Amino acid sequence: MRFRYRAYMGGPDPLAEPDPPPEEAVAAAHELLALVASALETGSASGTEGPQAGSATGPEALAEEDRRALSALGKALSRYADGDRSALGEADATALGRLLDRVLGREAGKVLARLDGADHGLSPRELRRLGEVALREAEAPRRGRGGRGGAHRGGAAPGGEPTGLSLPRDEEGDRPLDAVATAREAALRRARPGERGVALRAEDVRVAGVEPSEAAAVSLLVDLSHSMVARSLHEAATRTALALHTLVSTRRPQDRLHLVGFGERARELTPAALVAHDWRRVPGTNLHHALRLARAHLRRHGGLRPQVLVVTDGEPTAHLGEDGDARFSWPPAPRTVELTFAELDAVLRGGAEVTFFLLADDPRLRAFQDLLERRRGVRVVHAGAEELGPLVVDRYHRR
Repeated sequence: MRFRYRAYMGGPDPLAEPDPPPEEAVAAAHELLALVASALETGSASGTEGPQAGSATGPEALAEEDRRALSALGKALSRYADGDRSALGEADATALGRLLDRVLGREAGKVLARLDGADHGLSPRELRRLGEVALREAEAPRRGRGGRGGAHRGGAAPGGEPTGLSLPRDEEGDRPLDAVATAREAALRRARPGERGVALRAEDVRVAGVEPSEAAAVSLLVDLSHSMVARSLHEAATRTALALHTLVSTRRPQDRLHLVGFGERARELTPAALVAHDWRRVPGTNLHHALRLARAHLRRHGGLRPQVLVVTDGEPTAHLGEDGDARFSWPPAPRTVELTFAELDAVLRGGAEVTFFLLADDPRLRAFQDLLERRRGVRVVHAGAEELGPLVVDRYHRR
């Protein structure tokens, strides 16, 4: 169920006010409600491996434990259908599916699966909230330095064209004051009780958003292999991707961000697809395929400055064969290493700046790092889960 994302970020819940359930999920909930109500009314079970449908005639045919479970489910479904998206938040979808399959029949389990599928992802507004939280976390170290560290002044050149956006001053460094937006913020604050006596506060100040002088084509390659879960790095990688996507979409819309996930194979992802990724046990770290997709993105946007950011905890252990199928080998086969570095060299010849964020430290990964550092234009950064977001965002700013 989608509700597993509610504790995803830690700290204040960015999904504390969830959007209403999708129409398709509500329709499925109504179907389940009808099945549950019918079972409670007749007291009969209709599971394909239990009594035949209609074979029981009295309330005694339905076990008391099942009756209580169905009654509780009916109440939760009723609340859900009325718009309370959190009503099913504590439900164990697997156990619930077994109950419905056993008591109401397999058709009820299919309806539940349809409800789960319709309500599994996050709405655009909820995804935006998660991205905003992730970006605030990633930028916290820079704000702690006064928002003026580095050569980028908050990621945009102060002399660029106005974007029409108004931004808080402490997050954006030296930018032109937006007097109208500042006055509006002060007026809104003073409308609250107890604020009338102070005409202007520092937090009211807004600056004008401006376009940077140079747009970029950026590929973020995220390792989806199971070792990322084993090392508790997968959530940090997902938060980092959300933070970078939010940063680009809200402040650098002229940039073109490309998100790629790679395990045994690589694939282009949306932020929503990455958040919904199940992180099952996947063998292989197919950096070869990921770099190939990144190179295609950079070619599509040949007029923009190319940048590739790679987040991984392991050396490449898979590559694409000539037939398009993945070839996995551990330890890495010489062919895997050869093809991976050939693809990396092709990316570098296209003028890209490539940064590897290595999330582990073992002898084989250090050997891989040695090979990387022989390439001009490649930068290697070691990071833990907590530092990953700030480091990736900072590297993006400093290109």
